[in-house]
Amino acid sequence: MAPSVYRLTPAAAEAGTCVAAARRFALEAGVDRLTIDNPMEQGFFSFSDRQAPTVPGPPGYHDGAHVPLDTGLALLRAMLLREGPWCRLHAEDGFFLHVGERHDVYVGGARPYEGAAAHARRSGLTVEAVDRSPLDPALDDTDLQPPADAAFWTEVARLAARRGGVLIEERYVGGAHRWHRLTAADGITLVRSRLTPRARLAVWPDLTDDIEAVRAAVLRSERLELLVQQEADGSIPHTRIAEPWMAHAGLAYPMIRPGRGRRAGLIPLAPAERRPLLAGVLPDADGVVRARWRTNRTPADERRTLLGSLRSGDVVTGTVTTGLDDVGVHVDLDPGPDVDHERGRGLGFLRVPEMSWEYFDDVAEVAPIGRRIRAEVLHVDLERERVSLSLKALHPDPWRSFAVTHRAGDTLSGTVTKLVPFGVFVRLAPGVEGMAHRTEASGRTFETGDGVRASLLDMDLERRRISLSLDA
Repeated sequence: MAPSVYRLTPAAAEAGTCVAAARRFALEAGVDRLTIDNPMEQGFFSFSDRQAPTVPGPPGYHDGAHVPLDTGLALLRAMLLREGPWCRLHAEDGFFLHVGERHDVYVGGARPYEGAAAHARRSGLTVEAVDRSPLDPALDDTDLQPPADAAFWTEVARLAARRGGVLIEERYVGGAHRWHRLTAADGITLVRSRLTPRARLAVWPDLTDDIEAVRAAVLRSERLELLVQQEADGSIPHTRIAEPWMAHAGLAYPMIRPGRGRRAGLIPLAPAERRPLLAGVLPDADGVVRARWRTNRTPADERRTLLGSLRSGDVVTGTVTTGLDDVGVHVDLDPGPDVDHERGRGLGFLRVPEMSWEYFDDVAEVAPIGRRIRAEVLHVDLERERVSLSLKALHPDPWRSFAVTHRAGDTLSGTVTKLVPFGVFVRLAPGVEGMAHRTEASGRTFETGDGVRASLLDMDLERRRISLSLDA
C-alpha cells in the first residue's frame, strides 16, 4: 500500500488544535513512541538567540533519540509556536510528523488514517492529501563526513601534541555548539565522555591569548564568524556572532577583553568558509554512522544571508506592519527578487526619532500600518535579527540648511506650534523650530497656529536649539 501523507493547515496559529489532531493520527497508527531526527535547538525559523520565549529540547534531545508520544507532541507544539526547538519525528513503521514553514503540519504513514483526517477537519483544520512532505528525508541534501572513530581520535591526539592544543567544536544539534579545548592527548577520554550521541565534530586551531589580534579581526568584520572566548576559569561559555561593535574600545563592559587565562578565536559560520583541521560524525555504539545531517538551507539561513548582505547606508524598501506605541514600528523588508518575502518579515525597525525631521503628533501620520516605505539602513544587528531604519536620513538635515542661511539678529516669520508654561515654540521652516522664553514673548497671549514675527537670539546647531524673541 502506498504511503498516505496529509497536510494540516490551521486558519490561524492554533497550535493546540494541530497537536490534538496529530495525537489522533498517532493513536490511529498505533504509535506511542517517536524518534527524533535532525534536531535543532534553534535555527530553523530563526537563528537569533534572543527570541523569547525559548523552550529547550527535552533531556536526551539528540538525533536518533526515542521519546514518548507526549514528549514528541510537546516538541510539535513548540515548533508550531516557534519557541525554539525544531526536529522531524518518525516512528519505525513509517509514521511521521513534520512542521513546515507556515504553521502547517505534515503527517503520514503506511495507511490512510481516514478517521483521524475526518476528525481534524471537524476541528477546523484544512486537511488535504499531498504526494509527500517537503521535509521528507529522501529530499535532504547531506554533507557526508567520515566517522569520528578510533582513527579520528588518534589524529586529534597527534594534532594536539604537534600544535600544543586544538579546539573541538561539537554541534550536538542544529544551531547549537559546545566547545572543548584539548591541550594534551590524555584529555581525550574526558572530552569523549561529554559528547552527545551522533554529534558532528570539527577540530580547529587552538584559541589564542593574542586578544588584540582577535579584536582587530572582529573590527574588520570580513566574514560571518562566531566569537569563541575562554574565561579565566578555563570555561568556554555561550558564543556570539562576531560584530564590529564588540571590539570597540571604551565599552563599559568590553565584550573582548584580555586577562590572565583568557583566550579567544573566530570560527567561520558560512559552510563554504569552514575548513577545519579535521571533521567527523560520532558513530553509534556499534560503530555505524547513522546520522544524516541535512544541509538544506533553512528559513533561518536565508534570513541570515539577507541580513549579512545589508550595510549601513543601504537604501531598502518595505511595508510597515506593527507598532510599539511611542517607540517605533516594525517593517517587513523586501528581500529582493527570487527570494521568499517571508525572509524579510519583521526584520526592519523604524524608531520614532528617525521618522521625520518635522514634528508630528501621531505615528500614523508618518508610518501607518500598511504603508510602503523607502528607508536608509542605520545598523544591522545580527543577533537580534533587526535592521534599524531611518526615513529622515534620506532627506537633507533642515537644521544644517537653516544654519547656513541664518544668523543671530535675523528677523523671521513663523507659526506657533506649541504652548508650554515656560514659553512658546515656533516653526521657522520645515523641520526647524525655535523657542521663545516667556520673558521674550512681549507680554502677548498666543494660540497654536498664530503667525508671528521673531528675532533670532541664538542658535546651537549641535544641541538643535534656537532661542527667539517675539516681536510685539
